[in-house]
Amino acid sequence: MGKIKVRKIGNSVGAIFPKEWGLEEGDILNYQKKDNHYIIDTQQLAQKHDRQMIEESFADFETGRVLSEEEMKQEFGKYGWGE
Repeated sequence: MGKIKVRKIGNSVGAIFPKEWGLEEGDILNYQKKDNHYIIDTQQLAQKHDRQMIEESFADFETGRVLSEEEMKQEFGKYGWGE
């Protein structure tokens, strides 16, 4: 289990989350309290990130920035692609 240090920020307190969590400035986290435990839910943020990645990949198709498997073999065959 990891640890997060709580720091004073003005008249409030805050925490710095690990970079591996993939959070960005301005993200809003949902949480719930169960007894003395706080559960942070990042599911909506992950869905937002995944949706953005999918939309960006579709943009490649719309602009023609894709290669067929044969073109990939020709371009990257020297690196072992298609073996």
